[in-house]
Amino acid sequence: MVFSFILTFTISVVAAFDDECVKCDLRSSYCKTWENMTRSCECRDGFARISNGSCAMVSDLARGGMGMPPDSEEDEPFCVLGQAEKAATRILTELLSKYDRNLVPKMKGVDVDVELLIQRVSEISEIQSSSTMHILFSQIWHDPGLSFEHEEGAHCLTNLSLSHRMVDNIWLPNVCIVNSKGSAIHKSPTPNIFLAIFPNGTVWMNYRVVVESPCEMDFSFFPMDRVMCTTIFESYAFNVGKVRLHWKRQGQPVEFIDDVKLPDFHMTKFVHEKATFIYPAGVWDQLNIKLLFRRSYGFYILQIYLPTYCMVLISWISFWLDRRSLPARVTLGVSSLMALTLQYSNVSRSLPKVSYVKGLDLFMFGCIVYIFLSIVELAVVGSLEQRKQQRTNGDGDFLSDDDIKKNIFQRTFSTKSFKSGYGARHHQFSECASPEDGGEWPKTRTEWAERTYVECPEPEPPESNRHPEVENDSNNKMLVLVRQRRASRKRRKRLMSGKLFQRWTAEDMDRFCQKLFPITFTFCNLIYWMYYTAKSKD
Repeated sequence: MVFSFILTFTISVVAAFDDECVKCDLRSSYCKTWENMTRSCECRDGFARISNGSCAMVSDLARGGMGMPPDSEEDEPFCVLGQAEKAATRILTELLSKYDRNLVPKMKGVDVDVELLIQRVSEISEIQSSSTMHILFSQIWHDPGLSFEHEEGAHCLTNLSLSHRMVDNIWLPNVCIVNSKGSAIHKSPTPNIFLAIFPNGTVWMNYRVVVESPCEMDFSFFPMDRVMCTTIFESYAFNVGKVRLHWKRQGQPVEFIDDVKLPDFHMTKFVHEKATFIYPAGVWDQLNIKLLFRRSYGFYILQIYLPTYCMVLISWISFWLDRRSLPARVTLGVSSLMALTLQYSNVSRSLPKVSYVKGLDLFMFGCIVYIFLSIVELAVVGSLEQRKQQRTNGDGDFLSDDDIKKNIFQRTFSTKSFKSGYGARHHQFSECASPEDGGEWPKTRTEWAERTYVECPEPEPPESNRHPEVENDSNNKMLVLVRQRRASRKRRKRLMSGKLFQRWTAEDMDRFCQKLFPITFTFCNLIYWMYYTAKSKD
């Protein structure tokens, strides 16, 4: 019995509380829950409780001078379901019948609050230098000619929510996006326009718009660059004397429904500010919203940088190949250079044709230079290898005894020519006999150094072929070239000693490039990445 009594009492108390909240008028009062879990109807701001327990507007109480509204002293009128719609139609008809949409609502001008809700940023185009955004664009202003708070039945209406067709029947501040490349109101399926008129004459109009705004792009640090997209709102028809624009003065004027997610950009921050612009017709207010993006360069690392590194490394394989395999080494360098050129042309096709050097251009040019130098190294190696072969074939300072015997340059001179002074002035000769005849050749290098030619008897021709006019045996001599001229040898030595790499072999050049190219390439890349990553974070 006790338990059933407590349960019945609790249910009755809760029902009493619920009955208390049932009396709440959503327009003038609301149900408030207190700390002790009790609930009651409390008056909203601008309303005061009167003697019968209901809430009345403070302005009505001031005019009536009594503790109850002037139109009712006993009971507050209640709103009947279905009557509010009829009252709204009647009120709207009466308002528009005496309303002139061509006149500015106030002589001193209208203050318009702008609110922006960015639904989505769908694209940023480098070629067009623009961004595409879907926004909810709101304008809020006060129009005394649309106030209906004193009309009959107005207490049953929180606002007049109207169709997009009614937009043409009221005065508009004509706020537009002056720097847009294109914009359109969404139609899904009807134009997405929201229009609401509050009892005190406040007008709230909202558009759902897709807008293409210009973006400032500087590709000097591409692909670690930044992009700033700016959208400017301005009253196209009215200057500051008629319309003054403000970002919404209560609350956050710019908000995002969701995070901005783009495949190649991420938003770092946004800035909204107010400015003025002077036209020949006067001064206009401008509201700017700037969205700052940073490029995500992970795609370019995978698709450009890593393949380019591979091409450069492939061109260096020729340093470890056989020096005599010049066709294979040339093929590696030329194929790497052609592949790199094709890769760079594919990247340039997706970017605007700017006249300054981009960050990626600097990287690609450096890689092309390294591949080109690897091909030049092949030419140097080939030249050094050819010189080595020439030295191996006997291009020395002195000739051995066997070489002299095998490689004899002979010329026949008459004794008269030597007596005329040619041989005495320009050559030193020595009488010699053939080793087969018992003669001896010079044995030491010192003896060879003192002679330019060795004079030996020329063999006699056969008796049948001897011409009577030919001189005697003693008048004919055979000259053997022993060594090069001293002056020519000295001049060549001076040229050889003046060049650093003249004494290098092809093997030395390959070993030098095996170390030089990777070390310098790594050093240049460290400088490149440290500089551009630091610039991208500024």
